[in-house]
Amino acid sequence: MRHLTWKLSILCACGLISSLALAQSARTVAVREALELASRKSGREIAEMSAREATERALERSAAKYGDRALVAAGDGGLELIEATVKYGDDVMKFAVDASPAARRVFALNAETLLPLARRVGPQALEVEAKAPGLAGKVFAIFGDDAGKIVAKSVPGDDLPRLLAYAEKADSQATRELLLQTYQKEGRALFERIPAKTILAGGLTASVLYGTHRVTEPAAAIADAINDN
Repeated sequence: MRHLTWKLSILCACGLISSLALAQSARTVAVREALELASRKSGREIAEMSAREATERALERSAAKYGDRALVAAGDGGLELIEATVKYGDDVMKFAVDASPAARRVFALNAETLLPLARRVGPQALEVEAKAPGLAGKVFAIFGDDAGKIVAKSVPGDDLPRLLAYAEKADSQATRELLLQTYQKEGRALFERIPAKTILAGGLTASVLYGTHRVTEPAAAIADAINDN
């Protein structure tokens, strides 16, 4: 009986080891496939064997922490994303896995600049940068972190530079928030109803927004409160 129990234990152990080996083999294949996609995205190969092995190990660590999302992110971001993770730490992949494919690539190419902002406001910073390259820092500086996240979600890239230009001419943060609310209601018609020359001449105030637009009652109440101050 003891002999049979011992044999069963050995068989179970062998089965477990075999399963682990198969799982590890599958993960290795997935990592190498992701590296191939990353190389295509970057338009280059890692020629040196030691560098390639180090990159593979780095991606394996990310995959162990974030699962297949890390492999997908690497394919979208390119080799630069993996290299940035090695250089700047795990925060790079942490934000990349929650970003869109376009934002991952932008992040990979500008990690040094974008990482501090992403640490402060989250992956929304990457989305703004993907929509309007070079403007993410300015958007969050002018609108503030909370409103900047709304901009990241709701303002198309084509409209973002103009909305930002209007916000720069606003007389207060409250007016900037009202500007964003009005844009969310009116869309790009805002730029036709309040021409840029009007803003350049007199700046942007709550009364300009309220007087020129058919805004909702809550927005009107905000405008009235700003005007009373």
